[in-house]
Amino acid sequence: MRSNWSWRWSEEDCLGETEGQRDRQHFDLCIEANNRNHQTDEITVKRLIVRRGQDFKICLQKSINGVSGLKRESITFVIEPGTPKLQQYGKNKVFSLSSSKIKNDWNASVLREDKASLEIKIFPPADAIIGLHTLNLQISNVQQTRNFRLGEFIILFNAWCPDDAVFLQDQEEREEYVMNENGCIFVGNADYISNYSWNFGQFDEDIIDICLALLDESLESHKNALKDYTMRNDPVYISRVLSAMINCNDDNGVMLGRWGDNYEDGTSPTKWNGSCTILRRWYSSGFQPVKYGQCWVFAAVLCTVLRCLGIPARVVTNFESAHDSDGNLTIDEYYDITGKRISTNNRDSVWNFHVWNECWMERRDLPAGYNGWQALDATPQEASNGVFCCGPAPVKAIKEGDVHLKYDCPFIFAEVNADIIKWVVPNKMSAPERVYQDSRKIGKLISTKQVGTSRRMDITSNYKYEEGSEKERLVFKKALEMRNKPSAGSNGLHDNPPPNPSKLGVQLRIKLKESPVFGQDVQLIAFLRNLTTSFKRVNININVQAIENNGAQMNVVCEKSDSLELRPKAEHSAIYLVPYSLYKTSLTESNLLKVSAVGEVTDTKEKLLAERNITLDSPTLKIEKPENATLLVPCRVTIKFVNPLTEELRNCELLMEGNGLVVGTIARELGSMKPGNGLTIHVDLIPYKRGKKILQVLFTSDKIKYIRENLDIEVSSPRRE
Repeated sequence: MRSNWSWRWSEEDCLGETEGQRDRQHFDLCIEANNRNHQTDEITVKRLIVRRGQDFKICLQKSINGVSGLKRESITFVIEPGTPKLQQYGKNKVFSLSSSKIKNDWNASVLREDKASLEIKIFPPADAIIGLHTLNLQISNVQQTRNFRLGEFIILFNAWCPDDAVFLQDQEEREEYVMNENGCIFVGNADYISNYSWNFGQFDEDIIDICLALLDESLESHKNALKDYTMRNDPVYISRVLSAMINCNDDNGVMLGRWGDNYEDGTSPTKWNGSCTILRRWYSSGFQPVKYGQCWVFAAVLCTVLRCLGIPARVVTNFESAHDSDGNLTIDEYYDITGKRISTNNRDSVWNFHVWNECWMERRDLPAGYNGWQALDATPQEASNGVFCCGPAPVKAIKEGDVHLKYDCPFIFAEVNADIIKWVVPNKMSAPERVYQDSRKIGKLISTKQVGTSRRMDITSNYKYEEGSEKERLVFKKALEMRNKPSAGSNGLHDNPPPNPSKLGVQLRIKLKESPVFGQDVQLIAFLRNLTTSFKRVNININVQAIENNGAQMNVVCEKSDSLELRPKAEHSAIYLVPYSLYKTSLTESNLLKVSAVGEVTDTKEKLLAERNITLDSPTLKIEKPENATLLVPCRVTIKFVNPLTEELRNCELLMEGNGLVVGTIARELGSMKPGNGLTIHVDLIPYKRGKKILQVLFTSDKIKYIRENLDIEVSSPRRE
């Protein structure tokens, strides 16, 4: 990839001239004005970056290196690919000055002319190939044609242009989904939703180079560089290539995923505050994968790249997200009599939450009606046409069950719509007993950041009709038929329906006594309700396991057994304690526990099952903002923290990041902290961008894996004396 973006006039700029000639005053690419008009001055005002479907201007002197009296009819422009690998194919755009604008192709016309100069506007069509290009000038007369290289420039998608496939009509949405460099990502579980503040940083000056390198390093580019280049005008194609390149499963992609608790040879997914550090590390290492990511990190990095290239994008979280590996729209889970989840050959799972992206575009490759938000996923779950990528799939197609449309609609449909069936296996010699089936649990509280605020916006209705409604069930049946898959209950073990909850003799529920915080004991309450007029005895087994975000069971924290007698038509509750001393060594960095309770009514042998996923909240940091924050003037932020545990914290560290506030990342090693001890850290910042900025602060230690806080800081311009 070319790294020299200067446009000074030199021998390299004047093809065929004698060595050493240079005169940068013969032309002007009007970079600052053009970039401001094209909403790219946030990236830089040192090199020309324009959006397609919108004019940009240049100025030419009528006397250029021995060519005097420059006339309109003698001028021709040549646009060529900016990378040497592509220039060999000679796929250039050639056009002359014309008096009228040609809407669907490259053209140039005169804005202003005087005795000494020409001011010319150049129009890249709304379907121009995005990326790095070179602008050349040809001057022809009867005797000869002379060639001048005016310089390199970048073309981006244009959400402001009605003719561009990524056009987004609402200005506030353009500001959010293209221009906003800060965001938040919702995580946790459906009962406890929290959010991560994230620095997308798509306008850091070097990020655009890295985004273009992603395209050049893709499998498609390596397989057929010319075909790939000619497809780079299509946001559907670009987004699909990028969803493959953010993970490294098939290629020289950005990031390696890991779900577990061993990140010693890399960085834990919970320690990332923003995308720029990840992208820079990949680029500077010669395209070696960065270790490690999980779904929200993959989605955040992809959001950065999409916004940088001009495609409107947002990050979306689906709670209780199904991973349907066999495509039958059913997730089966098995438990033994102790409440422990049993591993099977079936790779189906339910993630506590899963994060993907939506990008906004027309789907000119599909029948009418599927424009707008498209689901796109960079987390490597299942291969799509042999490559680990997913989407873009029209969100409208997911809602209507049109799973025959490209790309990967069946998989995403299952993530938000699959039915879940749970079984209890009393012993190795017994057949599984189906105790639970739910068509409403999967795909809950689908969330994204609200435009202009950090509040959560529920977009579940974009993906599906109201759970349990006739329309929702009809769509589910339609999707099954299109997939040629048998529905749940049509064969094998599924022929026997689960017990009807209204006809059960005893009901079992698990609740929390209070919101759990890491470092404190967790108190569970088992509620048993006897619906009969007889005494009932119930044997109950409770299993507590640490789990990962993707639902994978990790270490068993504790197991408890009890036998309870229930009076007729009465409810009984029992409190069970999960001590910090037990879960602290089993918990992964996800801070998640899964409680499974299996009961058996002694006289009827009726099986009961209740579950609850628990997110342990982290302790808090206190951040004090400066009284004033002024561009390029130092300001101080104060961070305070008290160790809430009854044991020492070791390897304490603060990581700070924030676009416009911090260049790169600030890291402070804090050593150890005794129980109950506090610390106060002063950090001096020099804001380098105006407007509302967000400082992300991450505290890590050996026992408290992460505490995240963020601070809004309004950066003002200096006062003029």
